[in-house]
Order: sequence, then structure tokens, then C-alpha cells
Amino acid sequence: MPEQAFSASYDSTTKAISAVVCAMLIAVAWMVHIIFVALLFPLLICLAYAYSTREYALSGGAIVVKRLIGDIRVPLADIREIRPGTPDDFTGCVRLWGNGGLFGYYGLFRTARLGRCYWYVTNRSKTVVVVTPNRTMVLSPDDVAGFIASAGVSSTAVTSSDTAQFQLAGGGGNALGKIVGIGIGAAALALVALAVVYSPGPPGYTLAADRLTIHDRFYPVTLPRDAIDAAHIRIVDLTQESEWRPTLRTNGLANSHYQSGWFRVAGGKTVRLYRAGGNRLVLIPPQGGGTHVLYQAQSPEQFVEILRRWAETAGEHSP
Repeated sequence: MPEQAFSASYDSTTKAISAVVCAMLIAVAWMVHIIFVALLFPLLICLAYAYSTREYALSGGAIVVKRLIGDIRVPLADIREIRPGTPDDFTGCVRLWGNGGLFGYYGLFRTARLGRCYWYVTNRSKTVVVVTPNRTMVLSPDDVAGFIASAGVSSTAVTSSDTAQFQLAGGGGNALGKIVGIGIGAAALALVALAVVYSPGPPGYTLAADRLTIHDRFYPVTLPRDAIDAAHIRIVDLTQESEWRPTLRTNGLANSHYQSGWFRVAGGKTVRLYRAGGNRLVLIPPQGGGTHVLYQAQSPEQFVEILRRWAETAGEHSP
């Protein structure tokens, strides 16, 4: 039998949820300016899309649910019932493990009538219930009647098979889909792990005749020489001066090893912080109403002396 394809369109709820969630994730990634978040959220969106149903097909004596991550095949011989879904089928619906609207509804659900069932749905107003001896599946082809008729399975037919399973289909394209999905998931986990263990040590700096630049990878800063109150540069010990201890990240990167970006300190000020786990930081106060900078130098005493000499000379240093 030649393959018969059946489209799977999104219903209005799926479209709205997908648009809102994607916009929110992208907006959050943009606002926090954290490279790990900026990469993680698009990966999560791609993973959700890869698991969603692209279309349904009848091919090789089986129902095929086509997904980028890998197809699902259910042999027609294992189906004991196939029929349109009814409102009663979805009374008391609870999502046990799955997606509830981002590019569709898929995963493991439970309803009062169907019990535990596996959903591969994009449109809840056009559903087909497929029952095998082992599992119940819910699909949503756009052409419900045509899909059921083409399957050619009597709704009262019961097979003797007791080993029916929803299996990943073989074939090069599906293998590629699985590889892509595994790669996306692994990349997301790697980014999370990298964000947790990221520990570059104290950032370097450059002193030019008219400016100081701190070379953080994600939140570098350049301070004009005339914007620094050089007379009040000093070392702050966070164990002794608790008012300078960071209490809230407002826009930056933070884990147990490294902090950079904008932070609120216990004394109420918002500062730019560059801390690699140490408690002795150099306080660089602003001239006028600017932002204080707390910087962990390799040698705080030496860095303070360098800044003070720099304030008195116009030479250029590049430590």
C-alpha cells in the first residue's frame, strides 16, 4: 500500500501558547544578558518543536506519527479499536508527563474514560483514539474520517497480539532525527552544567592613559579616568564590611565560583561586581553619581597602588 499522508494543523490554543512561550523565553534571555540562558532557551524551544507531531501517515501496514526527533509506528494488525474522540474521552484529563500546548500536546496523560494514554496531538478539536492491547494513543489528523477509513481497521476488531508497542521507526531519516534530538538535549544539559561550574578566575584589566577596562567575558566595563574617584580607591573585606556583600543579582552571571555584572549589596547600593570567590575586593568609587565597582584583583594591594599611580600620571600600562 502506498504511503498516505495526513496533515496535522495547530489549533488556536496551540498557536497562542507557542507564540507567547517562545516570546517570553526569548525576552528573558535578552533581558538577563547571560550567554548560557541565551543559548539554553532557544535549545529548549527547538527540543519542544522536535518532539511535536509534524504529520501522520499510513505506510507499510502501520500508523506512523512523524516527528523530527523520530517517528512512532503502530502496526495496524495490533489495533483493536480506532474511532473519533469524544468529549467524554477527555473528562478529568490530567497531564502526567508531557507538553501541554507548546507546539502541541504530547506525552503521557490520564483521563477518566481512557485511563493512561499517550498523546500525539496538535488540534484538540479533531482527535482519533487508537487502542491496542497494551496502550491507548490519541492522534489529531486534520481529516479524521479519511484517516480512520484509510486505516481499514474495524472498531470492534480485537487481535490476539499481546506485544503491541509504540516503537521508534527505523530508517536513516529517523536515525538522524534521533541524533539531532539527543544532540539538542545534550547541548542543553552541557550549557546548564557549564553555567554551574564556570570559574574563569579574576578577570584581567588594561590601563590606558584615559581609561580602565576590566575584561570580563560577558560583562566587560570601561571606566573613563575622570569618572573614577581615585582618592577613595581602597580594599574592601566582605567578611568585615558586610554592607558591601552582594545580596541580589540584578543583571549578571552568578554561581558559587564566579560573579560578574550588576548586583545589589547589603547596604542598598547597586554595584558592578567582578568576584572569583574571594572576599578581599578593590572598591573603585565613581566621581559623582556613577556606579561603584568591586573588583577582585590577583593582588589587591598592588592593584590599588597601580591605580593610584595611574591617577597621577598619563602613562599606559597593560598588565
